[in-house]
Amino acid sequence: MKIFSFEGIEGVGKSTQINLLKDWFEKRNLKTIILREPGSTKASEKIRDILLSNDISLANETELLLMFSARAQLINEKIVNSKYDIILFDRYYDASIAYQGYGRGLSKDFIYNLIEFTKCPIPKITFLLDLDVEDGFKRKSNDKKDRIELSGLDFFNKVRNGYLNIASNDPDRVKVINANQSQSLIHNQIISSIELLL
Repeated sequence: MKIFSFEGIEGVGKSTQINLLKDWFEKRNLKTIILREPGSTKASEKIRDILLSNDISLANETELLLMFSARAQLINEKIVNSKYDIILFDRYYDASIAYQGYGRGLSKDFIYNLIEFTKCPIPKITFLLDLDVEDGFKRKSNDKKDRIELSGLDFFNKVRNGYLNIASNDPDRVKVINANQSQSLIHNQIISSIELLL
């Protein structure tokens, strides 16, 4: 089993690239599943509803712990003893470092402890699709914003910078890709990185 994760702020095109990659793997007869965070289990989807609801106000600490509650359930249900060849994450634990650590200003050391506590497997490659915050939101201008998306440009600039710091600290795992390119060019860059592992 190999794990690949996709990270980035809103509007960078993660879902498009994940689906293209799933098709690429399946054409090579590799059993592949996409997991989104938070979510992908019955309990985790209910937690997701709370986290993204505009009707609920959450303390930053509550937000972080709910994220890891959803993640712990996902790991136990879908990762441990998985029969899939490939697992593709639409966001994973780097999102907690970027959003709750850099964005909300919570202790990054504590977040790393939670990653260890919940036994998060490390991805083979994490693809960080990077884009200017304002450009990302322009792409989603017609979408209804959830609670986290309403956090403002300053928050998301902190998140983006956080992601770039994560990448600079772990360049062997985290591959930064300019998301302001064509879908096919981004896909080809992703495939080039993956072919070195297969």
